[in-house]
Amino acid sequence: MSALVFEARWNRIQRSREQGYEELGDFLGRFASLGPLVRCGLVRKREEWSEFQRYHGYIPTEAGEKFLLYIPDKELVLVRPGKSAPLFLELKNDPAPNAHFKETYAEPTKAQFAAMEEMRVNAGRDSWRAKRADLLRQYLLRGYMDIRAFTKRTGAGEGGLLREGLAKPRVDRVSDQHLNIELTAEGTTFLTPLDDHDLLLVNPGMELPLFNRLDPDKAEYWCGLP
Repeated sequence: MSALVFEARWNRIQRSREQGYEELGDFLGRFASLGPLVRCGLVRKREEWSEFQRYHGYIPTEAGEKFLLYIPDKELVLVRPGKSAPLFLELKNDPAPNAHFKETYAEPTKAQFAAMEEMRVNAGRDSWRAKRADLLRQYLLRGYMDIRAFTKRTGAGEGGLLREGLAKPRVDRVSDQHLNIELTAEGTTFLTPLDDHDLLLVNPGMELPLFNRLDPDKAEYWCGLP
């Protein structure tokens, strides 16, 4: 079966090249990292593993579809004709080019989407809670991560943010529908606050750098991988 999948994929790559497409791996180069694509919000981790997946399970976001074509049945991501140069320039906007990034660190996102769906169901007729869940879904599809999912995985959370000076207590919190902390300038490197909906999100591709900042001893293994 694997040989048949490989052959079908290779044939599709060959046909696509004739049509002006470029396979993503060819565009990036053999040893290049997906980190810039992730941090620029152009690809995100998929919901579940697939036996024949490529690119460590990353697929284009809506923003990435401007440059990339995803072919699910062949597990291929292609750079669209004429988009190689614009994509190259787009990647120069990488907000954290020196950040630690390991493709194998990020987990499939099904659990995060399941938590979001539970939030949506529990919202009932509460329009604020429903909007909150819908907003979280939009950001998950863009590659962000709910801080609660980050804390569940790493054990690091609000206390670490305050200790490391990435956040400070909010003294003028309007209501319990707003965040009870506010980010410092340095904190915005790692996180995005949605104050009005009590959501704090880890920026795309910044899960491992944030973990390393909050608990370097536990993050050392992943950061040290080749």
